[in-house]
Amino acid sequence: MTEETKLVRFDWAMKNILRDKANFDILEGFLSAVLREDISVIELLE
Repeated sequence: MTEETKLVRFDWAMKNILRDKANFDILEGFLSAVLREDISVIELLE
């Protein structure tokens, strides 16, 4: 890996995306695709 290569950690990305509760649709879509099931987020615990 060169110094120019920048990687984003998954946990950091999810934490930043989920700061805004309007982005729960992104999480639902991601989990539904990965798990191949229909997922609905009801509540997240801090």
